[in-house]
Amino acid sequence: MDLGKAIKKLPEHEPRADLWERIDADLRADAAIDRALDDLPVLEPKADAWEQIAGKLEAEATPVRPLWARSLRWVAAAAVVLLMIGIGRVWQADSDEKVTIAYATETVEIEPESGPEPLAPAADQKAERFIREQCAQQTVVCQKPEVKELKYQLDELNTRKAGLAEQLALFGNDPVLVQAQIKIENERAEVTKELVRILTI
Repeated sequence: MDLGKAIKKLPEHEPRADLWERIDADLRADAAIDRALDDLPVLEPKADAWEQIAGKLEAEATPVRPLWARSLRWVAAAAVVLLMIGIGRVWQADSDEKVTIAYATETVEIEPESGPEPLAPAADQKAERFIREQCAQQTVVCQKPEVKELKYQLDELNTRKAGLAEQLALFGNDPVLVQAQIKIENERAEVTKELVRILTI
């Protein structure tokens, strides 16, 4: 391709209107810096400046210690510790002192949890009989998921109640077992009341 044709094909570009003023300002700033540099005073260092610097460097230089000297210190410290442990063990072995351990067992009464009052055995049986009778009569209501879930919970709680009764027969009135029994009775009362409420609607 011909260079002249290539130059003609280049796009035209208009410079900014203030371009020459900016160039002129840059040139004036450079000239001002050059004049300021020429006006700076020239300082000569003292004749003995290098000797003073070298003397300070030599004075601050840390002495080089051999590595084995540091290791020797650690070995000595470890030996002292081991010696102290050995003396302590020998001293303990020679001691005629006998150690006795005493312990005591205390029984703490646990406050029952606050919650709904568990049903009396007769009322409990009556409520469960009512639920069975209503489910026999209202099969559609008893097929609802919420009723099925509540009946499942009641069965689970009855199983847990029977298990706890066996444990109480074995271990007596253990506070933890009594507390668990109260909690199960409260949960059973809540579930039974909710079932009765749904079935009487």
